[in-house]
Amino acid sequence: MTGGVPRYLELINPKQSAEHNIQALCFSPNAPLLNEFERIFSDIFGKRSAIYKKIVRRLVLGTATSDEILTSCGRTKTGDFSEYLADLEMAGFVARDFTWQLDTKKQAKLSRYRLKDNYLRFYLKYIEPNKTKITKGLLQHASVTALPGWDSIIGLQFENLVLNNIAEILKALKIPFSTVLFANAFFQTKTKQTAGCQIDLLIQTKFHSVYVCEIKFSKMELDLSILDEVKAKIAKLKLPKNFSYRPVLIHVNGVRQTVVEEEYFTDIIDFGSVLNLQ
Repeated sequence: MTGGVPRYLELINPKQSAEHNIQALCFSPNAPLLNEFERIFSDIFGKRSAIYKKIVRRLVLGTATSDEILTSCGRTKTGDFSEYLADLEMAGFVARDFTWQLDTKKQAKLSRYRLKDNYLRFYLKYIEPNKTKITKGLLQHASVTALPGWDSIIGLQFENLVLNNIAEILKALKIPFSTVLFANAFFQTKTKQTAGCQIDLLIQTKFHSVYVCEIKFSKMELDLSILDEVKAKIAKLKLPKNFSYRPVLIHVNGVRQTVVEEEYFTDIIDFGSVLNLQ
């Protein structure tokens, strides 16, 4: 929910459960994060905050190209709009993820924007639509896990948290930083010759190897179905000749022993342990 922002973390009561803290910080009439979004955007963007809000509201739905954002905002392509996106990126609210060519090792022109700030997504998805109820105290004792689409949103939040801490993943995989050519979300455009696919996190090294990382949030231990999901993605990925790939699973609530025994993944990373090591 906080994305690790120190100011927000200082508000957490470690003696209380995560759910209790979320209720206190977001869903109580005097919750400290109830009006944080409006304050942030007014302070940083002033009178122009409306257009910035439109952009982040589009990105709360998922990643998007600049053209898709333009369409959703009802705008035409102008230099000003590019500046708006750059401003959000510079402020740390939005990330621009470029894909790249595995064979040429060159960054492609194609890029997608994603909402980098976890608090903004949480606010736009759950706090803003329920503000009237919150101010009346109607959600003060409600279970946050019962909110609509909770599991899918938490999955996005978890994926975002991992992508914002790629350096820690490289350390966990014992990959020297000097050998890494690219490390980011990767998307392959569908053409007549290739299938479209998206990899949560792809790490390419100078040794003609790629780490195909699946970032998976689940309340339960992951079962064997995760193997089929990852295999299907890798089957679509167009790898150059003489390239090797290593499937990696990044999780948070454990995997079943049967998954480990398959020995399909070269590494299975518990992200909670990664955070504890920081």
